Amino acid sequence: MYRIALATFLTLFVASSVACGGGGDDPGSDAGGEPDSFLAFTQTFAPFRTWPSFHSDGPADDGSFNADVLGPRTQYINKLPPPGSTVFPVGTVIVESRENGTMKIFAGVKRGLGYNTNGATNWEWFELTEDLTAQVKVQIQWRGVGPPLGDTYGGDPNGTCNSCHMGCAANDFICSSKLQLTAF
Repeated sequence: MYRIALATFLTLFVASSVACGGGGDDPGSDAGGEPDSFLAFTQTFAPFRTWPSFHSDGPADDGSFNADVLGPRTQYINKLPPPGSTVFPVGTVIVESRENGTMKIFAGVKRGLGYNTNGATNWEWFELTEDLTAQVKVQIQWRGVGPPLGDTYGGDPNGTCNSCHMGCAANDFICSSKLQLTAF
């Protein structure tokens, strides 16, 4: 009986590991190439300050942005896209740490499987918090296609992540001048 239970457990474990892409940290590490989907969790963001990064002064203050959107920021990306890419691979994680008065941290994760089809297709948006004194230093404040009701993105009570990112469809919905796919 024990052998049957053990064999059943091992069969289910192996099947679930294969079905879930093996559970590795590199979302593109499975033998089939790029995965169909990727779900980010708190631990996904934990090492973001060790990733390749780019500093930006942010968008020009032309009167169309709220103060929270303006100002310098550092953008971190977990893995640069392969040269010649026309889209960011599923599993790409981009974190933007604002260096203005609010010091907010936002992120985009290339989730895949048609997520957010009415917005920046395949992207999920996040607000993160960081507390260097806590045991878990980076936490997810919210996640989804935009902030929760009652919250704002970039200080705009009517704004959502998709409001701006839809205008950057030619660069797979990533607006940063430092993360243009043509640069890789």
